[in-house]
Amino acid sequence: MIRRIAIAGIITAALLIPLSATVPAGAGSGPSVGVGCVGDACSLLLSKLIHLTGDTGGGAGFVPLSLSPPPCLWEPVGDAVTGSQSIIRQFPNPDPGLPFGIAASVSQAKRLLRTKPPPPGTWFMLPVNPAAGPAGVTACERLPLFVFVGPGEALPPLPIPARTIAEFAYNHMRIPVPGITTNPVGKGFVNLGTYVWGRWGASVFTGSRTAYEIIATLGGVTVSVRAQVSSFAVNVAGPGTPYSSGCGPTGSRFPRGNPPAGAGPGTPPDCGVLWQAPTTGAAVTATVRWTVTWGRGVLAGPGPNVLPPIVVTGPAHVVPVNEIQSVNGG
Repeated sequence: MIRRIAIAGIITAALLIPLSATVPAGAGSGPSVGVGCVGDACSLLLSKLIHLTGDTGGGAGFVPLSLSPPPCLWEPVGDAVTGSQSIIRQFPNPDPGLPFGIAASVSQAKRLLRTKPPPPGTWFMLPVNPAAGPAGVTACERLPLFVFVGPGEALPPLPIPARTIAEFAYNHMRIPVPGITTNPVGKGFVNLGTYVWGRWGASVFTGSRTAYEIIATLGGVTVSVRAQVSSFAVNVAGPGTPYSSGCGPTGSRFPRGNPPAGAGPGTPPDCGVLWQAPTTGAAVTATVRWTVTWGRGVLAGPGPNVLPPIVVTGPAHVVPVNEIQSVNGG
C-alpha cells in the first residue's frame, strides 16, 4: 500500500492501490514494499540507496539475514516522460490542499512534459509500509509522495533504522573461505600428528586475517559491522581423530608450517589430526566461527551490538595416510 490517508473527503483510491499498478510498463521498478519486504526484496531496493566500503562482496556461503522491513523506501516510477505521465494519470487535477506535496509534484510533472528535450532524471515514489510502527509511518509521511531526481542529485534521506542498515551490510560482507596448510605437507602418517593452519587473505580494511569490517552509509547514518574470529576447528573424514582444543584463531599456535620439533609418535597435535590407519584419501577441513558486532559510525573495532555469528567451513584437503613401521612398532 502506498499511503494511508486519514483525511475526510479524500475518496480517491490512487493513494491506496498497489505500487505495481501505478508504474508504467518498462519503468524498471523493483518490488514494492507496500506490504513489507524480506531478504532479496529489501536488498534489491536498499542496494540503490546504501553505500558500502571495506570488506564487501562475496566469498563465503553463510546464511544471510532476513532484513527487517523498512518503514518506507524510494521506488522508481519512470523518467521525465513516463514518470510524469504516471503521476498525472493518478492526479489529473489535484486539489491544492492534498497532502504530501502532490499538487506541487503534478505541476512539476506537467512542466517536465513541456520541456523539449525532456531533462534526464527519474521520478521516485515513497510507499509507506503499513506494518511499520507509528513512529516510522509518521517520519515517512513527512516526506513528499513523489520526488524527481536529476543526475548526481540525492534522494531525501529516509528514517531507516540503523540496525536495518547493519543487517544489509552483514548480508554483503566478504568473509573468507578457510583453506588449510598441513604439516606433513600433502600426506599423513599413522600415529604421527598432522598439524593444521588456516589459509586465507587479510582484510582490506583492518589488514588482519582475524578481523573483517564493512562500513555502510545511508543518508546521514553510518554503521560499521565487524566480524572477528572466535574459534577454529578441525574436521576429519577418514581414520583419524581431530584435535581442536589447542587451536588459535588461524589454526595451530606453532609457527605456520612448522610443528614442534619434539612431537613424537602418539603425541596429539594442538590443532590437527592424529591418524589411526592408512588410507588413500582421508580429508581434512577447517571450520571458522566469526563473532559479529555492529555500531554507529566508523568504529575500526568491535561494536556494542550483536548480529548472528558467521560459521564457514572450507573445502576438503585430501590427505593420503601412510604407515611407517618403525613408528608403529613394526
